[in-house]
Amino acid sequence: MTRVPPARVIQLANGVRTKLQGLVRRMVPPEIGLLELASGFMATQAIYAAAKFRIADVLADGPRSATEIAAEVGSDPDATYRLLRACATYGVFAEDSDGRFGLTPLASALRSGAANSMLPVILMLGDPRYQGSWGRLADTVETGTPGAELLFGKPLWEYLDDDPEFAASFNNAMTRLSALDWPTVQAAYDFTGFSTIVDIGGGHGELLALILDAAPAAKGVLFELPGMVDQAEEHLRQAGVGEGCRGEGGSFFEAVPSDGGLYRMRRVIHDFDDEQAVAILSNLRRQLSNGQTLLLLESVISPGNAPHFAKLLDLDMMVFVGGRERTARQFDALLDRAGFRLTRIIPTISTISLIEAVPGRQP
Repeated sequence: MTRVPPARVIQLANGVRTKLQGLVRRMVPPEIGLLELASGFMATQAIYAAAKFRIADVLADGPRSATEIAAEVGSDPDATYRLLRACATYGVFAEDSDGRFGLTPLASALRSGAANSMLPVILMLGDPRYQGSWGRLADTVETGTPGAELLFGKPLWEYLDDDPEFAASFNNAMTRLSALDWPTVQAAYDFTGFSTIVDIGGGHGELLALILDAAPAAKGVLFELPGMVDQAEEHLRQAGVGEGCRGEGGSFFEAVPSDGGLYRMRRVIHDFDDEQAVAILSNLRRQLSNGQTLLLLESVISPGNAPHFAKLLDLDMMVFVGGRERTARQFDALLDRAGFRLTRIIPTISTISLIEAVPGRQP
């Protein structure tokens, strides 16, 4: 089990960092601070370009010159040097006195074979289709229509059916982010008390496989759209937990398996507006009885002006699918409307919280 620091320690550290960032902003003229904030897209694109050329893989055996790197990846030597020099200002790669570039801890996380690799996520974040959707943010604010829908001419989920390349990039990133959440989730919640765990909208089954590995006595049910079940079952088999699992295809707007002890949904509710979210949760509530537990893995927006990544994720949901991140009070109200009683919200050291609820009144 990966050891993670207590959430309160991370919260204290984040508080100190926030105060230092505020101090730095007050030390520069407002126009300079605003320029620096608005230039953040440059870092995204520089890191994306380095990821696309797999430069971190080339440097796995030690520092190399930009000319050597360019010859390996098929790029222009001068442009490659300038890219790496810019990345190094963010701590991604480092140039030595001989003009060679080597890996840093941040750059190592771009290696395709690394255990902590963020390559799939970076390849999605920098993709022109992803960036293009964010480029329609102002249009979304004006019209309320997701930027992705304005860009593609159809809702994101329909577009992914038509663009298998971007769909693969999107799904690979989601699988990696599921695994990224796991150490903090495992440290915060005990899954061993449940005999059957139903993963609703579980994608490729990455997180369910990790949960079952931590709770080997439990059986697992992966509930997904019919077209994804076979692939998820294969992933669960390869992970060594397939014997105690089954896949079921369907829509959570219609029906879900009824034999679970714990029903887990990771970043599903944030894809939907309040009315759709209540419809999903109400349908689930009608099929649950006392003794069953619902666990939502979602970001919870903190109050006030303090920086919180969930506030940016909220814009991401708005731009791509018309969904939203929510505050603790909004989750409480949402669950109550659907017939659930919120029992507790467990913060973690990551951007995700564990929102636990049990059946209350029927909706």
